[in-house]
Amino acid sequence: MSDEQQTLHAVSEAVNEQEHGVLVSVEGIGPQAQGTPKVLVTMGSDSDLPLMMKAVNTLRNEFGIPCLVQINSVHRDLRSVVRHIENLPESIQVIIACAGGAAHLPGNIADLRADLPVIGVPRDLGALKGVDALLSMVQMPEGAPVAVMAIGDAGAVNAAIHAAKELAIGDPVIKERLQAYAEKRKQRVARQNAGLQNTLQSL
Repeated sequence: MSDEQQTLHAVSEAVNEQEHGVLVSVEGIGPQAQGTPKVLVTMGSDSDLPLMMKAVNTLRNEFGIPCLVQINSVHRDLRSVVRHIENLPESIQVIIACAGGAAHLPGNIADLRADLPVIGVPRDLGALKGVDALLSMVQMPEGAPVAVMAIGDAGAVNAAIHAAKELAIGDPVIKERLQAYAEKRKQRVARQNAGLQNTLQSL
């Protein structure tokens, strides 16, 4: 089992055991994690975890941001969703919510927590491959906005970056880490250009 698979398995087991969520940080998962969660990463089912671990890992590994991971299903247990979202730790400043299909979760959370920004990640599944989820999130009525990312992997990573940018407004350390992350992306392009001749010759 790879390190990535082990991490996913550990988070999945911990989330299933902890109704009110599992703390995840760069130090570890659950009891091994440190710090107070600043971001809630939530989804309708643990089948969404492989996708949303891209957001979790970007938050903790790139920006050092601890997050709370929680399962919330508005279709299977709406009362628990209300209880969880209304009783989040006070340290939570941003919510990332993943959903597929009708994708009600981000919108419901936006209504429940008018005081917190909500970022939606549409899941690529079903007959419409995530387009239904994307449109559902984008078409929120006036007064309950959801910041909607791309469908799938890119959306999960961008949700983490967007959350970090929200937090960076009041946190210069996160701001520096965002700038370092952007610089790392630039360096990757520079390396590709430096090796472009060899790449072309190998094709």
